[in-house]
Amino acid sequence: MGAPDADPPCGVQVDTDCVPPLGSVGPSDGTGPNLVINANLIMGNQAESGSGGGLALQQINGSDVVSFPTTPSNWNNVTVTNNIITNNVAGWDGAGISLLDALNVNIINNTIMSNDSTASAGILFNTIGAPLASTGGSNCIQPGSTTTSCPQPAGLVSIQNSAVLVANLPAAISCPAGHGPGGTGSGGLTNGACRHVSYPELYNDVFWQNRSYYIGVGALGTGTTNQQNVVTLYNAFTATAAPSQTATGSCPAANYWDIGVRGDTGPTNHASTFTLTPEASILTNITGYPGGGTGFRTNLASNPAVVSQYCNGSRVPPEFGGLGWQVPPGIADATVPNPIFNLTPTATVDEGNNWVNISWGPLAETNPVTGTLLGNYALTAASPAINFITPTNSATTYTAAPTTDFFNNLRKTNNAVDAGAVEFAVTVAAPTLTSIAPNTGQRGMTVSVTLTGTNLTGTTAVNVSGAGITVSAITVVNATTVTANFTISATAAQTARTVSVTTPGGTSNTVTFTVNGGTLAFTSATNGTLTTVLGVRTLTFTIPTPRVAVTSVVTLTNTSTTVPLQITAETLPINVGGLYSITGTTCSLTTPLAALGTCTVNLRYATPTVQPVLPDIGSFAAANNGTTAGVLALVAQ
Repeated sequence: MGAPDADPPCGVQVDTDCVPPLGSVGPSDGTGPNLVINANLIMGNQAESGSGGGLALQQINGSDVVSFPTTPSNWNNVTVTNNIITNNVAGWDGAGISLLDALNVNIINNTIMSNDSTASAGILFNTIGAPLASTGGSNCIQPGSTTTSCPQPAGLVSIQNSAVLVANLPAAISCPAGHGPGGTGSGGLTNGACRHVSYPELYNDVFWQNRSYYIGVGALGTGTTNQQNVVTLYNAFTATAAPSQTATGSCPAANYWDIGVRGDTGPTNHASTFTLTPEASILTNITGYPGGGTGFRTNLASNPAVVSQYCNGSRVPPEFGGLGWQVPPGIADATVPNPIFNLTPTATVDEGNNWVNISWGPLAETNPVTGTLLGNYALTAASPAINFITPTNSATTYTAAPTTDFFNNLRKTNNAVDAGAVEFAVTVAAPTLTSIAPNTGQRGMTVSVTLTGTNLTGTTAVNVSGAGITVSAITVVNATTVTANFTISATAAQTARTVSVTTPGGTSNTVTFTVNGGTLAFTSATNGTLTTVLGVRTLTFTIPTPRVAVTSVVTLTNTSTTVPLQITAETLPINVGGLYSITGTTCSLTTPLAALGTCTVNLRYATPTVQPVLPDIGSFAAANNGTTAGVLALVAQ
């Protein structure tokens, strides 16, 4: 901790400690493609003098952008989904999430709440070490003051691209869609926002009550042991000190700054010249962030009503005489005599936050008195986040939403998605089926069927027994009706099938759907009359005088317009008195009868010489594909 050694000044002679001239060294390769950060609980962390208390995404992109400046599909990318990022602290900004050289990041369905930025990092005070920091900052003493720092974004901050990356970019780059408006060309993506800052895709998130503070330096402390100025943590944009908690995890009045770009001076001020575009999200304040537009839902400023929220504050539990946020100043040990603490450039940037060593809590997941869980960021039944995103009100963000949530429960089961990391858990009633219409279909045809029943919302599958039927175009009309297309192959067995549906509530009972082949019809006959009697096709022979044996040539037709029909047998199952016989046929028992094709069969009636008192009856059957028979009743007298 003594006086530093005397290094040679940079630029005068070669020194490995010196930053090389911009452009003489390239950026890193970055993280690589398709990084997914999913379903994590990120809680109670601190970036004491830095940015990104919960999640810091830095140098995601580098040489990939330099190598493929106009092909963003080749850039490294990160997808951040279903994470609960709460109660983290940053001495600089972005206590929940910070982004630096992260040009292609999608932040979808996350819950980012109760994170705190304290504006206590030394780099904000233009300290001696600030120009040497790896990430550039600026003097952030409030205008008109020499003893108060500037509030910073607390939930998520987007940071200007690093000097090394910018120095190596070619004249033109094409930002990924959704990551860089404000440029030229199609979609304004050529040299859009991503050339200058990390511009994330923000869909379906909950940003709620992320608190922004700043520090102020007062007079000397009292007493002989306190020889430093008093340092106080203040609510952003006020002269009010951060109030103490009345109970562990309680959330006293504060000012909130959910999202922003480094250089902005407030939640609704965009001095950085860049404005993020959250869509279908819940924020504490949506001023300047309306959302909406084609394919997007408007944002909402409404309490997401989680099960329980807690806030940071005193490390000593208030129930045991808590002390609130403790912000004691340190001293510059390397500077003798030790100076009185202030915010002038006498101190250096180190992990001591310009020698502001903030102490905060609770550093526990449960209340020290009651033992109850401090934070439960699942949704209650009253939450406006439930079913917030649908294909109708936000088609783009609905499609982008992950299929499962923080607990690996399915989303989209009711054609809706909740905002945030956790899908509201409900008990789904089991489905039932009462009917299917039509309940038959021919081989080789596509049949549109309608299933009716109860609790059919969220149907994910229509199940058909056996082989040969492909189900497609499943559409949930409402809770009682589902439609689908059954495509029946030309070789599907002609049998009755069972049909059921699967929903989040389980699998239903079954209804019956029968596969038929081509329909066999008797379309004409000689020496007789064809009629339909009580639904049965009937041939009445014409008997000449004097009475002799009569043969009628009957035409059989395959009425299907698409599927051949195989006649597999020709029989006389009913033949009273043995007077009927088959004397010839053109119907093949090996070659299928083409669609709309015809063949004939000769049916002979051995006419008695004396007319019978009652008609002689019989029937002819032509078996169709081995299972279905076309039946013709025979009548003669």
